[in-house]
Formats: sequence, C-alpha cells, structure tokens
Amino acid sequence: MSDKPTEPAKEAVAKDAKPKRGFVSAVLGILLPAVFAAGASFGAVKVASKGHAEPAHPPAPPRWDPKPPGPTIALEPFLVTVPDDAKKPHPMKLTIAIEFEAAVKEETLKAFTPRIRDAVLVYVRSLAYEDVADPRKGERIREEILERCRKAGAVAAERVLVTDMVVQ
Repeated sequence: MSDKPTEPAKEAVAKDAKPKRGFVSAVLGILLPAVFAAGASFGAVKVASKGHAEPAHPPAPPRWDPKPPGPTIALEPFLVTVPDDAKKPHPMKLTIAIEFEAAVKEETLKAFTPRIRDAVLVYVRSLAYEDVADPRKGERIREEILERCRKAGAVAAERVLVTDMVVQ
C-alpha cells in the first residue's frame, strides 16, 4: 500500500478549511466601512445644518444715545436691611438718581421728590439679599423702580441711575 493519500481526501480537507485572509485585506475590511460611515455622517451634518448657518455679519453693538440727559434728581441714600433666604439681615446702602425728559422743569420735579422716595423705599424694603447681590437682576430692579416712580406721578421719568450700592 502506498502512504500517499488519495486525491478525493485532499479535496475534502480543502473544502472544510477556510481560506486564510491576508493582513491587508483584514485591515481594509474593517477600515473602509468605518471611513465611509464617518464621511456619510459628516455629509449628513453639513446638509442638515445648511439652514442654520451663522449670520454673515455679527450683530451691531448697542447704539449710544447721543441726546443729552434731561433734568436729574439725585435722591438721598436709602439705608435698609434686606434679609437673605435664612432670614439673616444684611445692611444695604442704595443711592439713586432719576433722569427725566428734557422738557420737564426742575421746579416741577421737586414736588414729586417725597412721592418718588416713598415709592422707592417701599420697593427696596421688599427685596431679598439674593436679588440685590445678583448682578444679573440689576436691570430688572432699575425697571421696577422706574415703573414705581411713574405710578407715583412722575410720568416723565426716563431712566434710573444707580450711583452707589453697598450690600454686606
């Protein structure tokens, strides 16, 4: 007998065995789909964001109001105690000035000073420490003081100027 296997046995072994892939074909089999997926994702984001592009020009800075200020009343400082959330009192000194329309006469403004002072004092005493300590709420406080001045009869009031504010 011969030691050589027969041809049909070699064919059976060759059918059962998987062919070995080379290193290059394995890397390409993994990298190519990943590169295509990344490209498709990038393209989809670009297409989807086409309508949401940044404006060509940055927004214009706020314009300075060139008109001169009207008559202004500088009020005496307000000394109040504002409580925090834990009811701990904090002393506060607030000095404000109210600017009026240019057509208003200063003699007329003096008559409204006690009313304005009362309206501002009532409002400031209702504030909490967290409100006055937060710089982001400063504009809202100014608007509220201006509105209260107008309700007190000083309808020509245009602006509230905070000239001094100390909170401990």
